[in-house]
Amino acid sequence: MLTTPRVSVLLPVRNALPYLPEAVASLEAQTFARIEVLAIDDGSTDGSRAWLEARVRPGFRLLSTGGAGFAAALNLGLAEARGDLVARQDGDDLSHPGRFARQVAYLDAHADVALVATCADYIDAAGAPVTNAWTEQVRREHDPVRAPEALREHLPRTCVITHGSVMARRDVLVAAGGYDGRFAPAEDYDLWLRLLPSHALARLPERLYTYRLHGTQWSAALRDRQLECVIRTKLAYLCRTTDLPPSAAVHIAGAGAGAAMYRRVLDEFPMREAAGADWDVWIETDFAELPHLARALGQAHGSEGVCQVGNFFVRQRQEAP
Repeated sequence: MLTTPRVSVLLPVRNALPYLPEAVASLEAQTFARIEVLAIDDGSTDGSRAWLEARVRPGFRLLSTGGAGFAAALNLGLAEARGDLVARQDGDDLSHPGRFARQVAYLDAHADVALVATCADYIDAAGAPVTNAWTEQVRREHDPVRAPEALREHLPRTCVITHGSVMARRDVLVAAGGYDGRFAPAEDYDLWLRLLPSHALARLPERLYTYRLHGTQWSAALRDRQLECVIRTKLAYLCRTTDLPPSAAVHIAGAGAGAAMYRRVLDEFPMREAAGADWDVWIETDFAELPHLARALGQAHGSEGVCQVGNFFVRQRQEAP
């Protein structure tokens, strides 16, 4: 019987059958023993809650939000967690048996790191490995981003952290205010960007988390909403971390879905789209262009200077003498 768990696992659940038993079994198979599982039912209607109720025992608790959303579920789990470390897992995913032991050891050895994620494998609804253009891109562009310095550089551009693979120091997440439901379903990305200026984040090279791709999952059903919230999160980060002038002039480069979404949400911030060369912020939506653009803008505005923040370029205006 656990009296003082070291790790509290936050497992938000909304209609996670038929995958939930396998997900919980992967938690029960962890080689690190000092864990508690906080299953937070978020208004399931498929029998998930009844299945979880039958699992309740010391070390496995069931909480409920009544359907308030995943951010609310995660915040409830944070409030109820007894471990000094919190880990995440989704109800349709899997954790490698050695995952928690490896992450605890890393955090114990790196007191300056607030959060450590892992790389991931990908499976389909039947459990078969998935390899497609997206998974290949993740493995090529995201998996090598591991050190705190690399994450500090890449996170403002795109979310390179698989949420379910994370283990973090509970007090850090609580002090940051937890998850903000206004950014759901990108509430995790918002939290990472709020942590980034003052905390070190890291990722292990091992693929200790298995992410299941299937048509009914939360992110697939709300892809457009997720893109909108990702962009809103990035603009909020830009406003917090740079000294922009009032009603900053913004140039949006590109004609795809990303550029259209920037235009849709821009008026929520102290910014305005501007044509021509007199811009304060250049937003580049084609990431392949970023290295070339960084060189070109640096050469063109060398006297003033241009600061790159993810896929944003901020002109450093010089005050008149």
